[in-house]
Amino acid sequence: MSFITDIYERVNLQQIREFLLHGVECCNIQNDDYKTRIENADKNYRKMLLEHIPDLKEDSELHYELSNLLTEYENVYIEIGIQIGTMLTEELKNIEGNRT
Repeated sequence: MSFITDIYERVNLQQIREFLLHGVECCNIQNDDYKTRIENADKNYRKMLLEHIPDLKEDSELHYELSNLLTEYENVYIEIGIQIGTMLTEELKNIEGNRT
């Protein structure tokens, strides 16, 4: 049964995410919590943006439109995630029904 144990040891949500979204293996597993990951990405974005546009104000139209873009990505991917979760739940119900 070690092959089954091996499967459980390889389980990683980031790997599943990469496969579902991009069809590839995740190269960089992040161990930070979600809040830290978002804060780091935001910090890197702001640093890069200010390097390219030093006089940019925080309340600029660029920040506003980027926020709208990211919000729409968030909305779409959470809706897709909910649909996938529902599909997997139904599949698991069918598997459970076949066992009895």
